[in-house]
Amino acid sequence: MDPMDTEYFRALLYRTRDEITATLEPIHARLRDGGRDSGAEVAVAVHHPADAAADTEMRELDVTSAAMFEERLQLVEDALRRIDDGTYGTCIACGRPILAERLELVPETPYCVEDAAKANG
Repeated sequence: MDPMDTEYFRALLYRTRDEITATLEPIHARLRDGGRDSGAEVAVAVHHPADAAADTEMRELDVTSAAMFEERLQLVEDALRRIDDGTYGTCIACGRPILAERLELVPETPYCVEDAAKANG
């Protein structure tokens, strides 16, 4: 992969990282705020059980979403390190080049299509 392509993908990865971070900020804020509020709400006898269930469901969704976005953020950081060490665009499983079209769609991927299918079961 020539340096021009690498810089294009570096910029794409930075944009992806910024988007993920922007998505995570309100989720983390809700998790912080929800944790403080839920203790106070539980102590209030008039808190309806259906409201508590909905709050719990939303919190679980936020926890799951945060984990998913944090995992993707780690993949982006790993991809940026691969650019720095010159291995970006090469499958970490088989060593073959990853198609530019695939990197365009999933710039953080460490796998070619074949090995991604194996890794995801």
